[in-house]
Amino acid sequence: TEGPVGANLFVYHLPQSLTDSDLETIFSPFGTVVSARVYIDKDTGESKGFGFVSYQSTEAAEAAIICMNGFQVGTKRLTVQHKKEKQKP
Repeated sequence: TEGPVGANLFVYHLPQSLTDSDLETIFSPFGTVVSARVYIDKDTGESKGFGFVSYQSTEAAEAAIICMNGFQVGTKRLTVQHKKEKQKP
């Protein structure tokens, strides 16, 4: 599930132990989270160290980028940016 264009974020440098619900909890103060997903390696079952967060509004996404880019979680500093939107043919 994704939010409107501009409301979807790519988050990387996530700690290995972070779960989907942890990601949602960390990003929920900025607005209504539609979806929060940490990507897991199918072979190892371990986090790939990145994920996606989608909000209901672009304003929430902007606030999250401003506040969370560079935010330290454990030993990692998060990098938060807009998810690249797929181009429609």
